[in-house]
Amino acid sequence: MLVDIEVVKVSDGSGEAWLSLFNEQAERIFGCSADELDKLKSQEGEENLFQQKLKEAIWVPHLFRISVAQHEYMSETRQRITARAAVPVDFAAESR
Repeated sequence: MLVDIEVVKVSDGSGEAWLSLFNEQAERIFGCSADELDKLKSQEGEENLFQQKLKEAIWVPHLFRISVAQHEYMSETRQRITARAAVPVDFAAESR
C-alpha cells in the first residue's frame, strides 16, 4: 500500500492555494486509492486512464478543513497548507 501525498491547486472566489492531500482525502477527491492511481499512471495505451481520473476531479466543488503551518527556509517564511478533511459540497445543507 502506498502512502501518498498529493499536492493540488484549489481555488474559490477569493483566490487559489496549493494544498497537500494525504491518502484519505485524495481518495475522496480522485475516487480511487494511491495504489490504483499508481497502476493507472504506469499503464500505457490509447486512452490514458490516469489523465482521465485527474480530469474527472477538475472543477468538482468540495469543502476542505485545512491546517496552515509556517516554516522558515533560507530566511524565507513559507506556508504549508494541509487538508485535514475533504467532502463534496452538500448544496441542500449549505443553502439553509
